[in-house]
Amino acid sequence: MDNNVFSILTSDPVQLETWTLKSNLIMKIHQHVRRNEWSQAQAAKAIGITQPRVSNMLKGRLDLFSIDFLMTALFKLGYRVDMAMPTQESSDRSTDLSMEIKG
Repeated sequence: MDNNVFSILTSDPVQLETWTLKSNLIMKIHQHVRRNEWSQAQAAKAIGITQPRVSNMLKGRLDLFSIDFLMTALFKLGYRVDMAMPTQESSDRSTDLSMEIKG
C-alpha cells in the first residue's frame, strides 16, 4: 500500500510525483509564513504576488501553481535548493533525485 495521499486520486506516476512535489513546496512556504507570523498580505509582498494568490497557495490549490513558480517563491523568501542526481557510473542505475530545501 502506498503511503502517499495522492495515490488515491491518480494512478499516473508522473502526476503523483508532480502533486507530491508541489505539495511539499507549498508546505515549506506555509511553514515560513507561519514561523514569521505573517499575514497573507505580508507573504504576498515578500513573494511578489497578490494576497488572493497567497490564499490559494495556502489552501493547497496545486492546480493553480507550477513547480517553477513555487521554487521561485521559495528563492524570494531566501531559500536555496541543493540537488543530487545519480551519476551514470552508479551501479544500481537508480532514478532517484534528491532535493533539499535550505533556508
